[in-house]
Amino acid sequence: MARAWIEWLEETRRGYLEKLLELAPEERLRDRGASFPSIQDIFLHILDNNVWWFESVPKDRQETHPEVKGALSPAEIRRVVGRIARTNRALARSLTPARLDRSFVIRGVQGNGKPFEMRANLRTIIWHMVEEELQHRGEMNALFWQMDTDAPTRAWFSSSLAE
Repeated sequence: MARAWIEWLEETRRGYLEKLLELAPEERLRDRGASFPSIQDIFLHILDNNVWWFESVPKDRQETHPEVKGALSPAEIRRVVGRIARTNRALARSLTPARLDRSFVIRGVQGNGKPFEMRANLRTIIWHMVEEELQHRGEMNALFWQMDTDAPTRAWFSSSLAE
């Protein structure tokens, strides 16, 4: 099931990318007072989470994590989405019960600026990524609707991956 969730997130993310890039740049970049200022910033945060949790953490490169943020062009965003898709598909193909149970040390900084360290297995990380991405997609949906734009929602049960 973890493999299917990763694939569903990756497939559905493309719809959000396309809808985001249909917006005029001033709409995409307008500060809307959300968890991250603009709808593009929220999308970049989703991408950054994927780089952090699925690239930096497993390779123990958390201190040198290349953040995905800033004024990226549509072409740059597409490149990052493509790279993340390749990483996520490779991860999904590699999943075994033993790999899902593999534990990683996570080091970071809390919202209050204090450092933290914890352990999490890959199964927990994948579930966290599902929760995190859905939370921010919901936020993006609300912003799309405020712009009188249909959000690119895609129900899990309509997916070819649903069992």
